[in-house]
Formats: sequence, C-alpha cells, structure tokens
Amino acid sequence: MSGLFAMIDRHPPERTALVGDRQSFTYGRLKAQVQRLADRLSPDMVLGLALDNGPLWVLHDLAAAMAGAVCVPLPPFFTPEQTRHVIGLAGVTHIVTPNGLTKTGLSPSPFIPPGTAKITFTSGTTGDPKGVCLSAEGLARVAGSIVERLGPDFVGNHLSILPLSILLENVAGVYSALMAGCTVHIPSLAAIGFSNPFAPDFARLATDMRFRKINSAILVPELLRGLMAEKPDLPDLAFLAVGGSKIAPGLVRVARAQGLPVYEGYGLSECGSVVALNSPGEDRRGSVGKPLAHVELSVVDGEIVIDNPVLLGYLDGSVDRGGSLPAAPIGGPFYTGDLGCVDEDGFVSISGRKKNVLITSYGRNISPEWVESALLARSEIAQALVFGDGKPFLSALLVPVSAGANVQAAVNAANTQLPEYARIEEFHVVPPFTVADGTMTGTGRPRRKTISNRHQSLVQEKDDEILRSAG
Repeated sequence: MSGLFAMIDRHPPERTALVGDRQSFTYGRLKAQVQRLADRLSPDMVLGLALDNGPLWVLHDLAAAMAGAVCVPLPPFFTPEQTRHVIGLAGVTHIVTPNGLTKTGLSPSPFIPPGTAKITFTSGTTGDPKGVCLSAEGLARVAGSIVERLGPDFVGNHLSILPLSILLENVAGVYSALMAGCTVHIPSLAAIGFSNPFAPDFARLATDMRFRKINSAILVPELLRGLMAEKPDLPDLAFLAVGGSKIAPGLVRVARAQGLPVYEGYGLSECGSVVALNSPGEDRRGSVGKPLAHVELSVVDGEIVIDNPVLLGYLDGSVDRGGSLPAAPIGGPFYTGDLGCVDEDGFVSISGRKKNVLITSYGRNISPEWVESALLARSEIAQALVFGDGKPFLSALLVPVSAGANVQAAVNAANTQLPEYARIEEFHVVPPFTVADGTMTGTGRPRRKTISNRHQSLVQEKDDEILRSAG
C-alpha cells in the first residue's frame, strides 16, 4: 500500500488526521504510531480486527499493511457462529481486541493467495460469509481514483458512520479521505447513536454531524432513509455517498429536495468497493455514475463485466470470476452478475441481479430489483421483496414505514409506473427485514432465500389457491 503511505506523507504533519472519542492524531503522529504498531507484526501473521470504530482500528489496519501482514476485519454485525467461521477459514493467527493483541493458535489458511493484504468477508445473500482476498496496491488504486473523481473540494471533515469492517467505509471512506488530506472523524458507533445498530438514533447522528461540521460521509440506503426522516439541517455537508445496495431514484430526488447532497455509487467487494460513482461535477440521476479512472467496464449479454478487478481469489481456493462463467486466471474479466447498461455519455445503470431474474408463466423475464425500486420510491414503503418465478403474476412482501401507512395506495401508484406484466397483483405486509434476524446483509441487501423461506406459508397459500382455481 505504498501509494497510500506516499500520499499521507505529503500532508502537513501538524494537520489533524484522525479524531476519535478521546484520541486524535495529526498526520505526523499517525505515521509514527502506525510504524510502532507495525514493528510488532510480521508478514506471516493473519491479523483479525475485532474493534469498535475508532482511530485504533485504522492504526492497526494500516500497521498490518505496512508490515505485510494479512488483515481480516471482523464485522460487529456477524453472529458468533459467523465470526468463528471467518477466524477458522482464514486461519487468523492473532486478534486485536480492546484488550490488545492475542494469539489464536491457528495457522494461516493455505488458500490465501500471494500478495493478499486484506480478506473481506461478504455477509452475502445466502450461506456462510465468503472470504474475498484483495491486493494492497489494488485497494490503494481504488482510493486514489475516488480522490481523483471528487477533486480538491473533497478535502474537509469526513465522518465514518458505517462499521470500518465494511470495505465501503474502510477503503472508499477512510483511505480516500486520508489520501486527500481530510480530517477523518471516527467516533465509536455508540457515540453517534448506533449503540443498537438495528435501531439507530438518527437524531443523535444528525446532531453529531452538524456539531463536527461534517463535509462528507457514506451511507447505505436504509440509513439514508433514517437520516432523511429527521429532516436534518447540515449546512457543511457537501458530499453524501450512498451505496451498498440498490437505491430507489425517488429517494435521491427527495433527499436532494431536503438539502442532502446525495450521490449514488456502485461497487463490489471483489473490486475493492467502488466501481462507479456520481459526483458533483458528473452526475446523472437514476445512474450509479461513471466508472472510476482505473476501471475497465463493459456489458456482455446484459451483464456488467470488470476487467482486472482487485480480486486475487477466494478462501475456498477458487478464483471464480463472478459465477457466470467457469473460473478464469487472476486478472481476467470478472462477471459481476449485475445486469445493467452504459449510456452514450458513459454513465452506468444497474437494473438487477442476473441470478434473481424471475420468469413468469407467460415467459416474461423480470428483474425483481426493478419492480422493488418502483415500490420503494413510494414514501409509504420501507422495504420490499418481489417474487413470482413460474407464476402468472408478481407478488410482494412489503414492510410499511409505519402502522398507519396506506400500503395499498402505494402499490397502486407504483403499478402505474410499471408495464402490466410487471405489476404487483398481491402483497403481504410482513415484519421488517433486519441484520439481526438474518434477513438482511450488513450492507442492506435482502437475503432473498431466507426471506422467502421464512414467509413460505404466504407464498404456498397463494399457490394452492391458483391450483384450486385451475382445477
């Protein structure tokens, strides 16, 4: 990660780099502290980070990079079983906790590819977390391209809201901000109202952002909705990136009407977080922006393909390039599984996931994310999951924003924006999808299989009705 350290060295040593609950570090002190921690590490270590958000997390992350050790962030939203799975699969040899550095007695996984600097575990939409092995220079390249896209106006106060174990905050947030010379505010999650990550205190978050005069931050769509509900007055905020899962175009429009400078982006863990990004200078609503400077992006049979991603391989020993094609050599094209297109001006739009496509009994191919986006554009609907594969019509599981929300009116309004074959003919109101109950990933993506299985009785009930009618 020499590029990141070289950029950090360019900033005035007296400038404030990191601000936590009780500690702060100038750029000069940051480098010295990272070197001190790196001296305790070695290239044969696999270092697990089990820390709350704060400067200590960043210092150990950078120290691992400086020492050539492999860093494995341990997400706070993982279950104990998932965390044990991660530690065992990666062969984490040492773990940093609030009590310090401890040995695990494990040996590094033999499947860690040479050159791996970080292993990020995607919470995924199904199954156990999957270890994605990423290169140091690749991650630095992503951060550098973000700085290049945003330009000198990006320099200011950045607030880390998402857990640092999420690549989007770790790389796109912290690395990019440090490269640019920002002051990165990294309070503990409790300090900004996230002591309960499943019931955030958005009023407290808004107050904290205003007090710190925050200029930039990153949110996932669900957190953006919560912040918008507070109608915050944030005069210093200049750039609020939103990514991690699909966002309804209407949400961006309403957010901007409230004065929130929201810009949508798109990325994948295998590409080091961000692939494309809207920015104040280049923005097209409804798109996820233009690809970053280092990204080579194309569309093959409707699927987004990235050439030379940051991915070195997976911890199961494979170098599967996205699942749509057989395994390919490292450095080859990565088939993302995302459906989309690129317009004549270079802006990328994502319509859904290839593996999620529904084929109705009338032979219509429908991306559920497209229909869900229309539903989520309605202010009455907080969450939506559409199904109907092999059926004559589409149905939906819906979570209203409140008990009194007129969901039927919202569905009717959404249907007017959809062709007849893609309209919702039946819906069920269900409890919220959450990370806590396993129905959502840490970045806000619904676990479709888990949700469908949990509400199978609703789906089966309608299937039986169809069969009775046909009989």
